Amino acid sequence: MRLSDLPTEHPLRNTKIAHMKIQIICKHTKSKRDPSTWKIKNNTYNELNDSWHNNFDWIVTETK
Repeated sequence: MRLSDLPTEHPLRNTKIAHMKIQIICKHTKSKRDPSTWKIKNNTYNELNDSWHNNFDWIVTETK
C-alpha cells in the first residue's frame, strides 16, 4: 500500500513512521530503505516536507 495513494486524513498517513513497517523506494535510483530508525521516525508522512513525498515511494508492508 502506497501512502501517497491514501487520502490525506487516512490514519496511516497520520501514524508515526516508527509505528509502521514501511519501506521507501527512491524514485531516481530505485534503492530501498527502512526509515523507521532514522531521525524522521517520530514524524508522520503528512508531517514530512514535499521532498520526501516527491522523491520516494512510501510503501507500508504492515502496521506494528
